[in-house]
Parts: sequence; C-alpha cells; structure tokens
Amino acid sequence: MILRRARTIAAWILLIGSAVMWPVSMRTFAKNEPPLVLSLSFLAIVIEAASLLTASQVHEEQARKSND
Repeated sequence: MILRRARTIAAWILLIGSAVMWPVSMRTFAKNEPPLVLSLSFLAIVIEAASLLTASQVHEEQARKSND
C-alpha cells in the first residue's frame, strides 16, 4: 500500500512540476530551443504523468476493494 501511495504522490509531483516548468523553461534556460519541440517534449511528460496518476489511483482503488 505504501508503494502504491508513493507512486501516486510521485505522479502528482511530476504532473504539477512539468506543468509549472513548461512555461518557465520556454522563457529562461531553453529560450534557444524551437518552441514546438520543447512544447511536444513537455506535453509528452504531462501525458505520461497523467497516465501514471490514473493507473496508480486505479491500483489504489482495487487494493481498497480487495481489502474490504
């Protein structure tokens, strides 16, 4: 249960962190990168984080139901 909860927390951190760093990086350290490439990279990270979060929450729900 602890590992599942840690995975959910990590997914939330990745999702929020990438959503915040996306515009920050475009304006600061990655100014020279093509905006489309940078945006697609961050979009892939956001989609993967959302997928991980969904899977983690489903696993948590299934674990709760099996314990009941």
